Amino acid sequence: MVPACRSTSFLDSVMLVLALGTTQMYGQPGANLHSPVSLIQTDLHHKGTLLAGTATARLFRSRDGGDTWNPLTFPAESRSTLHALVIDANRPNVYWVAVSSEMPQFAGVFCSVDEGVTWQSVPGLERKQVWALVFWRVDSLVIAAGTEDGVYLTRDGGKDWTLLSLPGTPWPRPVVSLTFDPADANTIYAGTPHLAWKTVNSGRTWKRIPRGMQEDSDIFFLHVDVRRRGHLFAAACSGIYRSLDGGSTWLSLERALGGAIRTYVVTRAPDSPDAVYAGTSVGLIVSPDSGATWYRLLANTARSLAFDPDDPHRIFVATDKGVLRIEDGGARVRLTGGGVEERRLPCAYAAVACRPRF
Repeated sequence: MVPACRSTSFLDSVMLVLALGTTQMYGQPGANLHSPVSLIQTDLHHKGTLLAGTATARLFRSRDGGDTWNPLTFPAESRSTLHALVIDANRPNVYWVAVSSEMPQFAGVFCSVDEGVTWQSVPGLERKQVWALVFWRVDSLVIAAGTEDGVYLTRDGGKDWTLLSLPGTPWPRPVVSLTFDPADANTIYAGTPHLAWKTVNSGRTWKRIPRGMQEDSDIFFLHVDVRRRGHLFAAACSGIYRSLDGGSTWLSLERALGGAIRTYVVTRAPDSPDAVYAGTSVGLIVSPDSGATWYRLLANTARSLAFDPDDPHRIFVATDKGVLRIEDGGARVRLTGGGVEERRLPCAYAAVACRPRF
């Protein structure tokens, strides 16, 4: 049986931090990390530990903040597509992976309780195409999975799953992104290839929430502000959207961004409620004012990002060239693993003080 797999103002700090920072790239030959990298996670339980994954479900772990990487054995690697990679925030050494595959035996959710040494397929989701996996921040035993059939929910760490839909009623499917309300596990937001949905009663009823979004927007990521639960961001193929009323209406940030930019992830900085980072097809961008203005920090396509739990100014970014580590903003870039190269980034990328619009 599978065990239960459960400061100062931002603008002021950015103007100083970005001007003095360093950026390091990993994933070059000799670093034992295949590129491109699609997902990155930091481990709250073990200092300096990172988990990274490629689109083909190859997993790698670093124990030294990304200086070196070692591969992990994963039963579905190279036979599936990786969609979610989660380190349990409440239980040490527990990893979760969600994948899809043309070979059903390699699809579903897999769990490891020994830091990736061994893996087990999670009962109830075997052979399902799973594109999203999210934990409720209050209790990691409460997990939602997004599949081709809709949203599945467990409240016991993955032992029992329930499909959150009723026959004869509309519900989201397929589901490619998910998030919980930070304080209410009955409220769930779901992203699909055709806009977003919301339930406030744990899936007994679902409501489509398209107002203000471009039709047929593929919603890659959803983020709810922990401090202001009605404030949301959505990352989509058609750009970044913001809602101030729990998703009832959305505002496209196309004008602030200067165009509709394909966006993979958007999240607030852990130490500042107004600082927003987004991984996009044109690079990692940052807003110091909740999305009103944006500046480009890195030019590399950014598919996933994770903040260092011990230093919120250190950010790890999954890119098509490997993993980037941003320290204090990114004024220098150092390539490691296949030789060393140091160069100073132009002002347009290095400092918010220079107003690096794009």
